[in-house]
Amino acid sequence: MNTTLKYLRLSGSALMVAGLTLTGASLAQADGIKPGEMSASADGTALWQFPDKRALDPALFGTPAKPYNVELLPIAMRSTNADGTAFTTISKPLMFSNKIKMTTGSFEMKVKDVTAKDGMGSKDEVAMEANFVGPNGRNFRVTMNKVIPKGPDHPFFGGVGTNVLMHGGTGIGTPLVAQEFSYITAWGVGDIYIDGEKVDSKRIIHIMVSERTRDDDFKVGFGVAKPDELEIHLAMPPLKGSKTGPVPSPVPTGVKLPNGKDQPFIHVNFYGNAKLEGNQFYTSN
Repeated sequence: MNTTLKYLRLSGSALMVAGLTLTGASLAQADGIKPGEMSASADGTALWQFPDKRALDPALFGTPAKPYNVELLPIAMRSTNADGTAFTTISKPLMFSNKIKMTTGSFEMKVKDVTAKDGMGSKDEVAMEANFVGPNGRNFRVTMNKVIPKGPDHPFFGGVGTNVLMHGGTGIGTPLVAQEFSYITAWGVGDIYIDGEKVDSKRIIHIMVSERTRDDDFKVGFGVAKPDELEIHLAMPPLKGSKTGPVPSPVPTGVKLPNGKDQPFIHVNFYGNAKLEGNQFYTSN
């Protein structure tokens, strides 16, 4: 597996190796929720994730003497304690962390999950818009209206999956997030705007509407913190689509890190007034 695909696997966001092929018409003009459709929204509290070295769950990854799930996270990507008896964190900072900044934002999405399996004939559809304030005080807007119907190293459920298990040891998405029930999962491409100006297009985007993995202090541990509450994830790795396939490309965030470089990805969670409609497995409290 090449470096690009390693990052894709870890980020839970991916696209076709042979080339980026998109399907699905926009649902932005649709009124109301129709049979087979679902929608999600949020408005209020959100958080921005900075790169950090995620702690490793011993139940999932084992020990250096008896490692588990090396196909999900290679040994070379794991750090150990001083005497080498336990794994501690991933070896380099990635986009799943407890290094966060609380902010605000809004999120709206509508999906149609028609096709269960990956394939170029998928009829899945998505329309998403997210607005949020970055840690630098700038206003971000991200839109997505095309799905990626086939994943390179794990199923994409035709671009949109509903009511599926994700992450952890499932092999679907990153093992650095606890296994969780996801009411809506989508992979696609879209555009990013900062302070009203379009700064890039064809960005790879992964969305999840799931059980809440962060606790009251917005810390993420090794399990699901609040299974009866919603958490909406928006992840954009440093990759974009091209006619020949995925190409490395830092997301132009303009957010300076302590090392003087710009943060090359976006990972934002939405919590305020999070709602889900059209899903038989979720009823809001």
